[in-house]
Amino acid sequence: MRYYETLYIVNPNYELERLEAVMNTVGSVLEKADKVTVINHRTWGKKRLAYPIEKHKYGTYILLQFELDAPEFLAELDQFLKLEKAIIRHQTIRLETRPEVYVEPTDEPVAEKKPEETSEKDTSPAEETKSEEPVAEETNDESEAEPSTSDEEQE
Repeated sequence: MRYYETLYIVNPNYELERLEAVMNTVGSVLEKADKVTVINHRTWGKKRLAYPIEKHKYGTYILLQFELDAPEFLAELDQFLKLEKAIIRHQTIRLETRPEVYVEPTDEPVAEKKPEETSEKDTSPAEETKSEEPVAEETNDESEAEPSTSDEEQE
């Protein structure tokens, strides 16, 4: 088994529905091929291009990682990506190791962690105020002791 990664750039003016249609088209080509397993197929984001391509300064990057038994399919995939009008550029590379499956980050686990953090913070300020009180007393003691230490220094 060999692992490959294809990064293709789509017209930046496409909306989400049109991007999903392009991704589904590429996915259907991969499904038609035998012994191809898609690991990740996700939108990476809209980014500025290093140089204008077909009068576009920006492009939407889509990352496709897949597993392939027959490298002959790469020529067919390359030909399809060249002919697809929505795709501005593409590049396919071979990976040495199997890529990790990408999981979209969700906001729910973060929301669960916040109450725990606040409960820890609620207990820590109480401890801090206890430690601050003796410090305040020490500064009062030191201010009273300072004149006597200054008398000792003068002698």
